Amino acid sequence: LVSLLQGKLDSLVGKSSGYIENLPEEVKDQDILALEKKYLELYRPLYEKRLKVVRGECEPTKEEIEIGATLDEEQQTEIEENAQPEKNKVQENKESKKEPVKGIPEFWLTAMKNLGTIAEIITDRDEEALKHLIDIRMSYLEKPGFQLEFEFEENRFFKNKTLTKTYYYQDDPGYGGDFVYDHAEGTDIDWKEGEDLT
Repeated sequence: LVSLLQGKLDSLVGKSSGYIENLPEEVKDQDILALEKKYLELYRPLYEKRLKVVRGECEPTKEEIEIGATLDEEQQTEIEENAQPEKNKVQENKESKKEPVKGIPEFWLTAMKNLGTIAEIITDRDEEALKHLIDIRMSYLEKPGFQLEFEFEENRFFKNKTLTKTYYYQDDPGYGGDFVYDHAEGTDIDWKEGEDLT
């Protein structure tokens, strides 16, 4: 009897109970949003540490470097052959610099250029300004939506230290229960004389 019961229980391992799948879409979306908000706060200390490393205010520990090297080795085996020349080019550039580098120059520009959907819309002119981007922060709004805050170091293009873009969703969810984009509002950029990139 016990082995029969064990066999039936084993056949259920890894199968969904169907509870989550049967929740109304609106409830699922609200639960997902609540989890995203929760984990945004839990990850905030990591984001703050990342900012310090990017700015050169602190260096990663020896253990963190070793973990990163291990992850790099694992990921390198998955890289397609046509991406290898690009990687070698980056390594050559690093080796040619003789003076020590503070922080991680152009961290956010590099990150955005490695995200296909964003890389497609970055122009050469944008790159010059984005080289001065030192942090991106996200926060959720009380009503459905979120805000992105872009922090820049002093640069020749504009006087603003921080630019924000706020995205609002419609009050009513869409057909599938998803949030539906309504509109966005951004900071007015205070361009320096002759440096307007638009």
